[in-house]
Amino acid sequence: MREDHDPSFRQLPGRLRAVGPGWHRLLEDLHEQLHAMHPRYEVGDLKEKLGGVRIKITGVSDAARSQVQALVIAAEVRSASVCEFCGAPARCRRRNDAASGWIKAVCDSCHAAWSRHEIMIVRGDVHHRPRGGM
Repeated sequence: MREDHDPSFRQLPGRLRAVGPGWHRLLEDLHEQLHAMHPRYEVGDLKEKLGGVRIKITGVSDAARSQVQALVIAAEVRSASVCEFCGAPARCRRRNDAASGWIKAVCDSCHAAWSRHEIMIVRGDVHHRPRGGM
C-alpha cells in the first residue's frame, strides 16, 4: 500500500522517517497530545529546517486549531535544543561551526562526527561512515 493512501502515514508516527531519530520521542509525545485532543488530525508537512523541526497539522476543527498550534509551536521550539541524531541536549550549529552552511540541532559528540561527515540522517535513521568520510 502506498504511504499517501495508508491512514497511519497521515499522523506523526507514520511520518517519523522525515527527521532524525533524536526527535522521534519528541514527536511521539506530540502525537499523544494531539491524538487525545483530535484523533483524526493529519500531518500536512514534517521536515527539518534551520536546525528545528517544522510541522504542519491539518484536519482539525476551528475550535481546536489554537490549542493544536500551541502544542506544535512548543515542539518546534523544543526541537532546536534536542540533538536530531541522538536526542541529547543540543544547540543549533553549522558543520565545523562555519560561518555559513547547513544548520542542525546537534550535541557536541554528534557535531564532531557530523562535521567530519561520519554520520548523516537517511529516512529517519542515522547512517555511519568510516572516519575520514566521503
